[in-house]
Amino acid sequence: MKGIWIARLQNLKRKPLVLIMMTLMTLVLAYVLSGGVGSQTPILIALDNTSTSKEVLDELNTFEEYSIEEVIKDVLYEKVEQDPDLIGVHLTQTAYTVLTGTETDSVREISLAIESAYSENAFQQKIIEIGGELKWLEVKENLSKQEAFQMNTSAMDEAQVFRYDGALQSLFGYMLFFVFYTISTNVQFILEDKRTGVWNRLKLASISRFQLYFGHLSFSFIIGLLQMLLVILVFRFVVGTNMYGALLEVILITSIYVLLVLAVSLLIISLVKTVSQSGVIISLLAVAFAMIGGAYWPLEIVQSEGLLAMKWLSPIYYAMEALKRITIYGETLGAVSTYLWMMLLLAATLISGAIYLLEKKSERGHSIE
Repeated sequence: MKGIWIARLQNLKRKPLVLIMMTLMTLVLAYVLSGGVGSQTPILIALDNTSTSKEVLDELNTFEEYSIEEVIKDVLYEKVEQDPDLIGVHLTQTAYTVLTGTETDSVREISLAIESAYSENAFQQKIIEIGGELKWLEVKENLSKQEAFQMNTSAMDEAQVFRYDGALQSLFGYMLFFVFYTISTNVQFILEDKRTGVWNRLKLASISRFQLYFGHLSFSFIIGLLQMLLVILVFRFVVGTNMYGALLEVILITSIYVLLVLAVSLLIISLVKTVSQSGVIISLLAVAFAMIGGAYWPLEIVQSEGLLAMKWLSPIYYAMEALKRITIYGETLGAVSTYLWMMLLLAATLISGAIYLLEKKSERGHSIE
C-alpha cells in the first residue's frame, strides 16, 4: 500500500493541474458569486447621539451576522434611496426606523433585534428609576445567574421557513461540485492500472486486493478532503464567511460527502471500459447532480415537481441540506443525522457493489485470455 501512495504522489507531482484548477475555481466562483464578502448582513446606522441609541448600537454590534457602518442621517437616507437593496436604520431616543426597499428575512430579523434592544433598555431604565443604579446591578446579577424567563422561539411550520445565505450557498455549492471532479479523476487511476496491467503485477507481488483498493481509495479520499478543508478554512479565516459557529460540524459533513463521492466514482469506473468513457460520464453526472442537488441554486425556489423528485438521486443534495441546516438553520448533528446516515449507507453499498463488478470484470478478462 505504501508503494501505491508513493506512485500516486509522484503522479500528482507530475500532473497537479487538475487539483490546482478545481481548487482555484471553487475559491474564485464562490467568492465572486457571494459578492466578495463574508455572509454578514451590511447595515447602515444613523444615531441621534442619545444614550439610548448608543446603547442599542452597542447591542447590535454584538451580533456576528451583522456588519454595521455608522453614518450621519443625511448620508443614510441618500444611500438607501440610491440602492433600495441596502438596509438602513435610524435610531433615536424613543423609536427607530428601518429603511429599505425590500422586505426580506434579514430585515425582519434586524427589526426584532432592535426591538429587543429597546425593550431591554427600557426595562433597565425603569429599574434604575425605581430603585437606583445599585438595584439594577443587583437585578442584572440575578438575571445572569438564573434566567427569569425561558423563551423558545419557533416558527409555526418549520418546513415552510426558508432562510437564505448567499455566501454559504455559493461556497457549499461550488465546493461540493468541483470536489466531485477531483475525486473522480483520482479514482480513475484504478481503471488505468487495470488497463495497463499494473494491477495484476501488483497482485503477483503478494499485495492483496484489499491493500490495492484501500491504497487507491484512501489516497483519493485524502486528496478530496484536503481540497475541501483548504476551501473551508480560506473562506472562514481569510474571507471571513460566517459559519454560525459550526466549523467542526461542517468539516465532519464534508468528510462523509467525500466518502460518498468516492463510492459513486468507483461505481462509474466499474461500469465502463476506458478512462475516456468514465470522464464523459463523470462530467455529465457532476453537472446533473449539482442541478438537482441544489448546488447552483436553493431547491426552495424550484417549482418543478419533477426536478424536486429527482433530488434524492444526487449525492450533493444530502451534503448540501446537512450543511445548510447545521449552519444557517442552527440545527445539531442529531437533527441532520438522517442525511449523514444516508450518505454513509449509500457509500458502503456503492463501494461494495463497485468492487464486486470490478472483480467480475477482471475474471471475465482472464477467462477470455
